[in-house]
Amino acid sequence: MIKLLIGSPGSGKTKDMIKHANNALSTTKGTILFIDESDESILEINHSIRYINISNYPINSSNEIVPFLYGLLGTDHDIESIYLDGLFNLYVMTNEEACKLLEKIKVLSERHSIQFEISISVEGKTPECFKPFL
Repeated sequence: MIKLLIGSPGSGKTKDMIKHANNALSTTKGTILFIDESDESILEINHSIRYINISNYPINSSNEIVPFLYGLLGTDHDIESIYLDGLFNLYVMTNEEACKLLEKIKVLSERHSIQFEISISVEGKTPECFKPFL
């Protein structure tokens, strides 16, 4: 399952996602990952959640995100939830590229029974391909 948090920059998506991740600890038996583009939120995340600053890894395009996620799954088979915050801010993506990325993450989610929550900053009209995940 994929859930998108969509809004304009500064609308509180990150704070909501942090709250969701911290609250998930009470019901999750497996590992929770919080992947962010910086270390800004690290102190707000419960220490039981694995925090990953993706900018510390040599990922140069949106095409490299899914293999990175599969690598994480290969090292921890207990991952139940992944929170991706600001990931779409790191790489310039067209709406078509973002839609393709979401489809790949959807396949990963369904194949491995992992819940994803992804924050995306959108100005203007939300692309049609995002709507099934709202």
